[in-house]
Order: sequence, then structure tokens, then C-alpha cells
Amino acid sequence: MVEDSGCGVRRATAADRAQVARVLAAAFADDPVFTFLFPPAMSRRQARLQGMFDLETARSEQRGGTWVAADGAGAAVWFPPARWTSTTWENVRDAAGWVRVFGGRMRLAQQARSDMEAHHRQLPDHWYLLYAGVQPGRQGHGIGGALLRPVLDECDRTGQPAYLEASCQRNRALYARHGFIDRDPLPLPAGGPTVFPMWRDPA
Repeated sequence: MVEDSGCGVRRATAADRAQVARVLAAAFADDPVFTFLFPPAMSRRQARLQGMFDLETARSEQRGGTWVAADGAGAAVWFPPARWTSTTWENVRDAAGWVRVFGGRMRLAQQARSDMEAHHRQLPDHWYLLYAGVQPGRQGHGIGGALLRPVLDECDRTGQPAYLEASCQRNRALYARHGFIDRDPLPLPAGGPTVFPMWRDPA
């Protein structure tokens, strides 16, 4: 177990997947990007959010990249270098799940993902932080930093950079405190919000 600011974190297993999906859905419920992809009036919005995080967590956890707070109050979904893209088998296996998640907004979601991936592919190999979130009411107490620490320590030890796309100013501030620097902003399609790619060289 890793300690940071008194917050214990550990690598997640398949048994943690439902809790990880729940806490991330709560953490991102009001986030600009997820409000755009899942408008508040969307039917079954909470279930759709949890379904999306469940699909992404499954891919990360199978690569050893998901970390969870010991008390379940936060989670981070990472992908190791050169392993962030879905395999052909994962695309086939998860296709129906993605349709259930996005429904009529599937094309918009695919375009947003395609735009981010096109930007992402141009970068050298790196650890990719897809999501890090903490349960509302527990934010600001060091849990987010604790969830970043295991992978960032590995990046520093092995000389690997790290990359993410921040979705709001609060997240950008957290990541900046841990050594990430801004790259060019990336507006999402169809008048969507702007995401903020950030890069961290190893210490």
C-alpha cells in the first residue's frame, strides 16, 4: 500500500470495478466534458455514466493500471506505455456496451474520442492517465494526489513520461502540482467544451 498525505491506495482488481465505476461517475457527474456527452436530461444518465467507466476500468485493470483509494473514495485509471488503445477483440467485445452507454449520442462520442486519439498518437510512448476522480465531499484531502503517486513514482524511476487530458480548471491545478505542463488546448467537436492536454517528463 502506498501512503500520501495519510491516504492509502492500492492497485485495483476486478472485484473493485463496480465501486470504481460508481465513484468516478459521482466525481465526474458535473464535469464539463461529461455534461456535454451525457446531458442532464438524458435518460438513465447515472447508469450510463457508470457503464462507461466500467468499460474503461475493465481495460485498464486488465493491464494493471487501475488504482483505488483504500476506503473506496477515489480511483485512477491509467494505461501503460503503448497499451492505451483498445485491441480488436476489446472493440468487438465492448461494442454493444458502448451502444447502451451512448445511445443516440454514439456518433458524437466516437468523434470526440477520435479527435483526442489523433492528438494522442503523435506523442512518444508514455503512461496515460485517462481518469482520476474522488467522491464529492472527499475532494481536497490528498486522495487525488495519492492516486497519482504510484504511477508517477514509476515514471520517475524508469524514465517514462506521462500524459493526460484535463477537463476543468480544478483538475488542471492538481496535475500542475504534480509536474504536468499544459500543451495546446483541444476543443471537442459540435461546439463541445475544450480539454487541456498535459504532459509530464520524468523527474
